[in-house]
This record gives sequence, structure tokens and C-alpha cells, in this order.
Amino acid sequence: MLRSLQKGLSLVELMISLTIGSVITAGVVQLFSANSDTYNVMIGQSRLQESARFAFDFIGRDLYKAGYLGCLSNNEQLYWTAAGDGDDIPYEFDLRSGLEGYDASGAGLWSPSPGLADLPSTIGVNNTNVFVDGTGINTDKIVSGTDVLTVRNLLQQDVGIRLAESMDPSRVPIKVLVDEEAGLAGLGFSQGDLAMIHDCEKGTIFQVTDVTLNGKTALATTNTVEVEIAHLKDAPDPWRNTILTLALKNSFDADAMVSAIETNIYFIAPGAGENSSGDTPLSLWRKSGTTGPVELVEGIENLQILYGVSTDGNRTPNRYRRANEVNMKDVVTVRVTVFANTIDDVGGTSATTHGCSIQNCAYTLDGGDLSEYDGNPGNLNGRDGLMRRAFTKTFMLRNRS
Repeated sequence: MLRSLQKGLSLVELMISLTIGSVITAGVVQLFSANSDTYNVMIGQSRLQESARFAFDFIGRDLYKAGYLGCLSNNEQLYWTAAGDGDDIPYEFDLRSGLEGYDASGAGLWSPSPGLADLPSTIGVNNTNVFVDGTGINTDKIVSGTDVLTVRNLLQQDVGIRLAESMDPSRVPIKVLVDEEAGLAGLGFSQGDLAMIHDCEKGTIFQVTDVTLNGKTALATTNTVEVEIAHLKDAPDPWRNTILTLALKNSFDADAMVSAIETNIYFIAPGAGENSSGDTPLSLWRKSGTTGPVELVEGIENLQILYGVSTDGNRTPNRYRRANEVNMKDVVTVRVTVFANTIDDVGGTSATTHGCSIQNCAYTLDGGDLSEYDGNPGNLNGRDGLMRRAFTKTFMLRNRS
């Protein structure tokens, strides 16, 4: 009986095995890669939807309060106690307009209308129209082609800060009652800020020169403490009050309230983070009151706003116009469009919505490049691998007569 001398695999068998193994391995790698790409796309889509939802939550919450003046019927009854006319009211406290818009459709590559010169800005060590130095917006960072929105209103509280007693013209401080647990923080303002005293007949914006917590008094109810709000006049500060009564006619009685003033400015600028490609994503920012700007939502690259105007006196808009085409007193709705992206590169092929790449705003809106280019071929014509989607929502203004 002959015994086989063959041991192991022949060269042909080995080559066949390697070929089959390579095909299987390539299929597994391709399947893994496809699944990874699909996963990244799904995560990116979820992220951009979430970013848009957060952006609408922030903007809508403020728009619903826009122009709120307590029981005052309109801002024609507002008075300003500082010397000069109303045009010198600090931007962060100017309640004469519940809305201000800056449209990006001006002439040239980017010339917002009206211009951004009246915004509170801090560029380097230079402060313009800023109530507190160092808290302004770096307007040079606002992304070209995007709109800016300012919303103002009185602070809305569950229990308003009411006067403890009628104002006595012979005594400077205003006595108010605040929640005992909240204390001075419940006022919503502090020494040096501007606030508003108001009833249903009139309202006055004045500067708070001091606040003192008196604690429990005979005037205070069970859950409140008394606070004295001073409003000295004719001091060196240009915002100081010119009259002690704070009213041109009559006086403020115990039914009057003192409220903080809220001003929120929304704009688009580069964020503080970095994406998977090492680029800086664009974000929705907000400057609130006298504090510095805060990054709210990453991945929002464009903000476009139209204002609904009623020309027949009712609250139903019959036309939508840009900020530079309307009188804000006639606006009854605001249509907000945000353009969200996936932040990270997921292989998207869409161009940016504001005419520039994530790295360099040197591109026109139709995708044609200008003289500047950041050296990254992926960013040519504003294409950076991000997926993009526009979301639109219309908000009705509640504080319109």
C-alpha cells in the first residue's frame, strides 16, 4: 500500500485561500466603513436638528416677551430721567423699541442695514455704546451675510416687585417688597443699573444708585422683606436722574412696580470649539443685558429674519419684509430661519449658506471664490463636508395692541 507524501497546502491552494480571505476581509472592511459613514450621517442629522430646536427655543422665548411693559399700553408713555432726550438712553436699556433688526442684504459684499455702529461693541480695548466696559460684542466677528436681532422687555416675574408705600417726594429711596428667600437677587438689577418704575398710566426709566436690604418691617408681608432703592440726582455719572419724583405728572402709588430691563442680542459668530477637521464651527451667540456675549448653540451658521407687518390694523400679517423695510411698531409676527450644520465633516457636498467656508469668509453667495483662499481645497467655494439644512418658524408677538 502506497503512502501519500503530501504535507500542508500546495501553492495553488494557498493562493486560492488568500484570495478568498482577502475578498471576505475587504467586504467586512467595506461594510464597517459604510456602517460608520451611515452612523456619522445619522448623528450629524440628529445634531443639526437638535441645534435648530435649541436655537428656536432661545430666540422664541425672548420674542414672546418682546415689548412687554407691564400694564402700560404702549411705549409712548415712557419717560427717561437722565439729562438730554431719549436718544441717549443706553442701548442695553432702551425700551422704546421692543425689537430692533439688522438686515444683511445691504449693498456690497456685506453691508447690514441699518449698520451695526449702534450695537454695544468691544473690539480689543475699544468700547462703543457699552454700559459696562468689556461686555460688548466684537462686531468684527459677526459672520457676513447674517442678520442680527435685538429683543427688549421688562423682566417678567411670578410676583412683581411692588412699592411698599406711595412715593414721598421729600424722601429719595423707593421702598419695595421682595421675596424673602430671593433677597436682593430677586430684584433682577443691582446698583448702577437702569430699571423702570411703572403703573398702568406711565413708566420711567431711571438709574439705581444704591440698594439696601432693610429686612422685615411692619410694611412687609409674611414672605417678603423690604428693600430701599435709591435714585440720587445730578451726580457725575451721565445716566443719573434729573428729578426725584420720577414722574412728570401725578406720582407713583403703592400699586406701582419696579422692574428690571432685559435686552438680548442674537448674532452669528465663530464658536469657541473645534470640529473633527480642526476647524472652528459657527455658532448662535447672545448678549444679555450688561453681561458679555455667550455662545448658545454650536453649528448654527446663518440667521435670517423677516418681519410680518399688518397694514389693515389687525394682528394678521399680510406681508413680510426685511428689517430695513419696516417700522418695528407695525410688526406683529417674526419669521426666523436658522441654517444648521452637522459641525463635523460627514461627506456633505452643500456649500455654506453665508457665502464663506467654515474657515474663511472670502466667498460670494453663489459659491464663486474671491481673491482670498485659506489653502484647504476642501473649503474651495465654501464646501467643507458638512451637511446643512434650513429651519423656519414664525413667532407671534404677544405684546402688540
